[in-house]
Amino acid sequence: MKRIILTILTSVFLVLGMTAQKKYVKQAENHIDQNELKEAKTKLDMALQDEKSKVWGKTYLVYGKLAQATGVSENEEFNKLFDNPFKVAYENFMKAIEMDESMKNPVNMQLPLLSNAVINKGIGGFQEKDYPAALDAFEFALEIGENDIFGGADTSIIYNAGLASYNGEMYDKAIKHFKTCKELGYGGPDLYLLLKNCYLENEDSTNAAIVLQEAFEAYPGNEIILVHLVNYYLTSGKNEQALEYLTIAKENDPTNATFYHAEGVLYDKAEEPEKAMKAYLKAAELDPEYFDTQYNIGALLFNKGVTMVEIANAIMDNEEYEKAKKAADEQFAKALPYMEKAHELNPDDIATMETLKILYYRMQKMEKHEAIVKKLSEAKGTE
Repeated sequence: MKRIILTILTSVFLVLGMTAQKKYVKQAENHIDQNELKEAKTKLDMALQDEKSKVWGKTYLVYGKLAQATGVSENEEFNKLFDNPFKVAYENFMKAIEMDESMKNPVNMQLPLLSNAVINKGIGGFQEKDYPAALDAFEFALEIGENDIFGGADTSIIYNAGLASYNGEMYDKAIKHFKTCKELGYGGPDLYLLLKNCYLENEDSTNAAIVLQEAFEAYPGNEIILVHLVNYYLTSGKNEQALEYLTIAKENDPTNATFYHAEGVLYDKAEEPEKAMKAYLKAAELDPEYFDTQYNIGALLFNKGVTMVEIANAIMDNEEYEKAKKAADEQFAKALPYMEKAHELNPDDIATMETLKILYYRMQKMEKHEAIVKKLSEAKGTE
């Protein structure tokens, strides 16, 4: 009989001992509910000092709740209780499950709240242009999102991680996240263009071209992608490919003057002036207010006039010389209205004024010549 009583008493003492330590956890929960977070931390630190309560799963669940609460608090004192409260919260939630599988359900109830808090931190960092902090938050949100409760990766967060990396000039990271988005079919045409820019920033023109081609295949009717393709091949000196995509672009949007202007530039570079002129004139017809087109037409006509003067100067027969000189002057006269229009559209352009100065002198429009010389002198004096 004495043995039975002794056994019962021992069991009671053990239960009381455990309850005494668990009370700190319960008190901490109450403090959290009343937003007394410093007091809650004190109680939980005491609980973690004890051999019994430090192996109790709920201790870590409550500790995670505390850390999460300090992270979302508007009280700066509470924010300072942990260096990285959301990561502390997550670590403790995972520890709670590790210590006690029954903690999985209450932890799963906390994880969406924690994820939202971390995402909001990332958005805040992005808005403040603290892109490394934003990236860290978004990547941490992705880590949290790997838990079964979320049912798969959140593509919008992957995309945001890519944007934070891109804006922070962390291009390798941006490529990683944007490639994942591409594989998951998220981000639309803009994603491909961002990825192309990342490769170009990393001086990887091969992959930039591949991504642009993939973009065209995914969105064949997208005008912006066509423009980027044309510009890429233009700047790369790959005129043949640029012309191929320009043909498609013109078919999709036959009233877009920039496509015809770009075609003119390509033929101009290829020293095919007749084809260049045809394209420029079409561009000017569609958009008479486009400075570059007006200037390029004028320059094409002017340069032909210069060549004709050189040919005339080599002629020894006076009569033939005069004919050639007259033809050259007529050619310069054709260039004048386009250069004047260009000057009207961009009055500060030095190259236009330099050309007009020669044209006015050549055509003996001395009043206009003096005016443009004066304006040119003033413009150069303020450079």
